[in-house]
Amino acid sequence: VGGKAMLLSLATLRRRNGLLLLVVIVFVPCSVLVLVSGPDLSQEQVLVNKLAELQLRLQRLESMHQARQEEVHVLSQHLGTLLTSDGNSTALYPPLSPEVRLPCLLRLPSVYHFLPHLLDSPSSLRPAYCLSRGRTGVSILLGIPTVKRDVQSYLLATLQNIIESMNEEEAGDSLIVVFIAEVEQDYVLQVAKQIEFQFSEQVESGLIEVISPPASYYPDMDNLKETLGDPPERVRWRTKQNLDFAFLMMYSQPKATFYVQLEDDILAKKNFISTMKNYALQKISENLLGLSWNSVSLDLL
Repeated sequence: VGGKAMLLSLATLRRRNGLLLLVVIVFVPCSVLVLVSGPDLSQEQVLVNKLAELQLRLQRLESMHQARQEEVHVLSQHLGTLLTSDGNSTALYPPLSPEVRLPCLLRLPSVYHFLPHLLDSPSSLRPAYCLSRGRTGVSILLGIPTVKRDVQSYLLATLQNIIESMNEEEAGDSLIVVFIAEVEQDYVLQVAKQIEFQFSEQVESGLIEVISPPASYYPDMDNLKETLGDPPERVRWRTKQNLDFAFLMMYSQPKATFYVQLEDDILAKKNFISTMKNYALQKISENLLGLSWNSVSLDLL
């Protein structure tokens, strides 16, 4: 009886070991297969970012299309007025549709309504100096306004740090616009030549552009309306800074999907371009005007 019991327990143990071995043989390959064939979250995130980027480009194209439609409508109205004022033209050109002839289009105020002094010069909205290779269609544009400093300028060191923080892919999908917010042409040329000499490769590739405003862009700074109870010097400084930022943004708007404004004395982290871009793409479904990172990265718009 004792021998039979021992044989029975040994047989049971063999069956259990065999079952355990079978489970291991089946489970381990299946686990490996699941791990290997499981979803690649990094690839999914790349696809999500690509779709978000395509959505932004589509919105941009729709906005441009609407703007062109408005321009065509305005031109059609002017053409209709000219044709109806000339009685002999009706035989040469077919009559315009009633929708075109009706003066029902509402016009939004332009920059000239708020800054009428810009009408005094045809070049008031053209850069007085422009060093550019015409790069457009990038994901991120870094706008860096800079002014003449009494002590030391960190502009060149900032540009060097930003460039070193980019990889090749980021450099090919970005644009750096340096806005020299001065009207003294000798100083503008001096800074521009320094940038062109130190960063000749980046200027030639189109990564770096340099612009400056014309003197006619600014109003009479000695005849400004005092606001917020500020002294005249503070009012002049605040007015000029707002106008500087506006000029830089107007120049940058058609060149990139996102606009980031930086100070001219910062240190950037490695691959910060990709970090900001990926985060912004994750947020485009939200109703946001801009994103702020820190006190020296003013906004991503």
